[in-house]
Amino acid sequence: MSSEPRDTRPLGAGIGASAALGADTVREPSPVADTVSLPGARPQRPAPPGTLSAGAQLGRYVIQSTLGAGGMGVVYAAHDPELDRAIAIKVLRGAEGAAGGTAGRTRLLREAQAMARLRHPNVVAVHDVGTFGDEVFVAMELVDGAALSSWLEAGHPWREVLAVFIAAGRGLDAAHRAGLVHRDFKPQNVLVGREGRVLVADFGLARQLDAPLADPPTPTPSSGVLSSPLTRIGDVLGTPAYMSPEQHGGRAADERSDQFAFCASLWESLYGERPYPGETLGELSAAVAAGHLRAPRRERGVPPWVARVLARGLATNPS
Repeated sequence: MSSEPRDTRPLGAGIGASAALGADTVREPSPVADTVSLPGARPQRPAPPGTLSAGAQLGRYVIQSTLGAGGMGVVYAAHDPELDRAIAIKVLRGAEGAAGGTAGRTRLLREAQAMARLRHPNVVAVHDVGTFGDEVFVAMELVDGAALSSWLEAGHPWREVLAVFIAAGRGLDAAHRAGLVHRDFKPQNVLVGREGRVLVADFGLARQLDAPLADPPTPTPSSGVLSSPLTRIGDVLGTPAYMSPEQHGGRAADERSDQFAFCASLWESLYGERPYPGETLGELSAAVAAGHLRAPRRERGVPPWVARVLARGLATNPS
């Protein structure tokens, strides 16, 4: 194993917090949990307004605590009395204008059911899918571990980082083969279990938002969204620092978009900075569109062949 020194600064938007965007400027991220990471060891947070309280019933499941909330839903720790096991439940929110009403609810349910059919050791297992009022919920395994973003904060040799990402990549590949696209791959959406398992979380649950926008958003130089660790929905789907050129342009995302996000996440994790410069959405979008990829930092000791592979995955042209 390599013993080169590693910058243990969180590869995120602020010091002492989970990696969110790898921003060059230090900004405190939102205290609200990211929308799609489900680490079982995450401490309980104050329940957001409108969430279920401990002891509430959701189908046969008994809510125990709120793990986090974000743009796409609320995540709970719960108990399944039938099978006597701890689970995580995510109550999904339909995107306003895209997944609202009966049609949107039906599509959410259909895509969640498709996710439940996927079984792979590197993808968080979905146990059950159902409805709660006008919303869809997904019951999945509760992982005893932490988000990859937190794991990275401790500092690891590049070979260890690469091994974890290769495991996550196997999960991505399995889902792609099943016709599912993540659309928001990032270190927060990968879990590292205490026993060493690596799992991609919430794969495919953003599919209902994948439609070309009638009027793609026009980034402005002052769009300061890069300080937010949360998934953006509505005008742009994804987390800006990891979004592919087609996502920045409001176009449909496919498995190549996931590959871009995978490479962006790995580049950030290996080199301690994002592959494309920019402190605002406008600056980042322009850099990605122009292909202004940063030079890899040589002092990190990562072999040149790794950078060459990542540069291919980070190409502006999806093909």
